[in-house]
Amino acid sequence: MKKIFYIISIFATLSLFAGCADFLDVKPTNKVSADEVVSSPAGIRAFLANLYYRMPIEAFDFTCESRPCPDQGYRDGFHFNDGAPNNSGRYTWVLTDDCTGPEVNEIPGEAYYQWWDTAFELLHDLNEFTALIPTLESVNEDTRNELMGQSWFIRGQIYFALARRYGGVPKIEKVEPLDINNDEALDEVLAKLKIPRMKEVDTWDYVIHCFDEAARLLSENTTDYPNHTMANKWTALGYKSRASLHAASLAKFWDEAPLTGEAVDEGCVGGFTTEDMNRYYEACLDSSKQLIECGLFNLYMPNPASPEEATKNYIHMFQKPEDAQIETIFVKGFYKKGRKYGTNQDVWGQPAQTGGAWPHPGRMNPTLAFVDNFERYDNPGQSAPIVTYEGEKFDFDGYNEGRIYRKFDNPLDMFEGKDARLAAITILPNSYWRDTLIVIQAGVIDMNGKIHHDITSDMKAQYMGWDGKVHYQFGAADNKFFSGFCYERGNNTRTGFSFRKYMDPTFVSSGSVWNESTTDWIDLRFAEILLNYAEAYAESGLGDAGLARECLNRTRRRAAFTTDIDCTPENVQRERRSELGMENARNWDLVRRREFHKIFDGVRHGALEPILDLRDGKTFFVRAYRQYTGTLLFKEKYYYRGIPGWNVSGLIKNPQQ
Repeated sequence: MKKIFYIISIFATLSLFAGCADFLDVKPTNKVSADEVVSSPAGIRAFLANLYYRMPIEAFDFTCESRPCPDQGYRDGFHFNDGAPNNSGRYTWVLTDDCTGPEVNEIPGEAYYQWWDTAFELLHDLNEFTALIPTLESVNEDTRNELMGQSWFIRGQIYFALARRYGGVPKIEKVEPLDINNDEALDEVLAKLKIPRMKEVDTWDYVIHCFDEAARLLSENTTDYPNHTMANKWTALGYKSRASLHAASLAKFWDEAPLTGEAVDEGCVGGFTTEDMNRYYEACLDSSKQLIECGLFNLYMPNPASPEEATKNYIHMFQKPEDAQIETIFVKGFYKKGRKYGTNQDVWGQPAQTGGAWPHPGRMNPTLAFVDNFERYDNPGQSAPIVTYEGEKFDFDGYNEGRIYRKFDNPLDMFEGKDARLAAITILPNSYWRDTLIVIQAGVIDMNGKIHHDITSDMKAQYMGWDGKVHYQFGAADNKFFSGFCYERGNNTRTGFSFRKYMDPTFVSSGSVWNESTTDWIDLRFAEILLNYAEAYAESGLGDAGLARECLNRTRRRAAFTTDIDCTPENVQRERRSELGMENARNWDLVRRREFHKIFDGVRHGALEPILDLRDGKTFFVRAYRQYTGTLLFKEKYYYRGIPGWNVSGLIKNPQQ
């Protein structure tokens, strides 16, 4: 009876690790030996494939919202391409100020970005794999070092994902054997398994240590694995750059959103010093500089002849990452359609007009705030908010008949002179996508001067125009022929912009079928490394001022800017937002710099509404709040996710949990 009680206790208290009975299931090794599995390059890749598949990469198969998957239980967001992954386009960027969706008006609250049970399941299996490596007799020392380097890299990814969600977490480096026939052994194991949380500072130190060890052991050769889908020394240094910048920012900006409670008192969250901040910035500078100076990486098409060429180059890099290997550092590949293989961004992101058989396109809408961030070529070094009328105040109060609006024969002319990357990331009103003119129109001014622009209006209502022809509020009488604003079915942009980045122009949906997209996800690229160095210098004053300025301006030159700007914190953040738009950077930038709660403090997303004036046939634009949506509030406690099962595991819970 005592033994049974112990076994029940183990499963009850270890929700920390698995939350299910298979935590203690040890895969049999007596059928195929470890040596047989990893005795060849193909065997090594096969052995690592499962671990790599389960790594916490926020790619196209990741959803911000943790939700049940029909046959897999609670998926904690990652690898959401099992069964029917209906996430309605809830990718990371859709919950920031850069993007939203017609049926999504949210920010990362308590139900978002969770990753706990499956994290410790993966860690358990990784520890088993790591324990095997020194026992291998049929491989040489170089291969064992390579395998151990891969282990350190995966461990770094696990703890990096945990640290930026939860702060300090338990450090678990080995699998504890269980002997259910030995009461004393069970007592010892139970005591060991209730591992406390590390301090947050110690957790970040451990993340950096993992990537350091990976870099020390992994090969410098960038051609061992095609398309950069497995780690080498430079991959590890790249993630060290990202992780150390995150830690440095937390140390610098902690007081912008200070928290209280036992977790703070014990250092499980917070507890950073100025010395911590500086050494993290130095770690970022050092790892970034090694990548910059190794000579193996560069920007893809770094010197375009024109903004138009820059737009084409930037689009191509994300549609065909395999052609941009000079810039990509780590890629998650999606090579096959179907469950557990393909993804869904091509169906969620399509504007309504090109959705084809898919019933729910248009679910990712870049915001006016995102568009406003981009510079103009005639005024570099400054954000260039869209100017809609003479004496623009850049408010969101909608149409005012007393204003003198700027009018255009072609609505696309409003964006002439804007940074080339804007047109590469977003589909602008009256631009072309897949040989289709994308109609994004919010309303009309009738011949009597009355505006009609309510998104719930009858799409078939007719208005006579200057040309003696019938016109419609949204540009057509059928939503197959327009992509903007109409409320019906939630398939139309509510912000005035649709989505282009990553989209495959040859993709054709076969209907209500999941996981048919196969575009690879670039998780880390050289442009980010350049901007990491620039930011670390700008925020700390450490490092090489000349190199930092050059790093900042290299990405701008790739976008066809010819005037260099200074490496200031403001310039770096504006450039990060433009260069790394919709790549998950914005969410974590707002988290690490403690800016989320300042931006989302009871505010609404902005929209740019194109209005066709039927008196003269010209289009003007109105800056307005997205219609029929409430305000958004990011609470400071959201900077840390709640610790699942803390009341059972004995772990210190996070603030305000």
